[in-house]
Amino acid sequence: MGQLLRFLATPEPLSEFTQESNPFALEIPPDVLRLQTDVYNVYEGRVDIKTFDEAYQNKIKNYYRFTAHRQNSKSKNIAKRTNDTLDLI
Repeated sequence: MGQLLRFLATPEPLSEFTQESNPFALEIPPDVLRLQTDVYNVYEGRVDIKTFDEAYQNKIKNYYRFTAHRQNSKSKNIAKRTNDTLDLI
């Protein structure tokens, strides 16, 4: 029963992102599109990260870690700035 519930709760992996889903004017290289798809599938729990080899796991983790995320005034992790120039620290 538990396996059936887990199967029903796990959504299917997304198909690879394409240039049609690219909101920017510049073309995204195919390997980056594949990486973006894999990052999103792992983040959403659609694919287990352990299904990838260790080098690619690190690439997925680093891509997610260093990718920009939306911020707003209600976020609790606002970037620290200096008071005199307002430069990011």
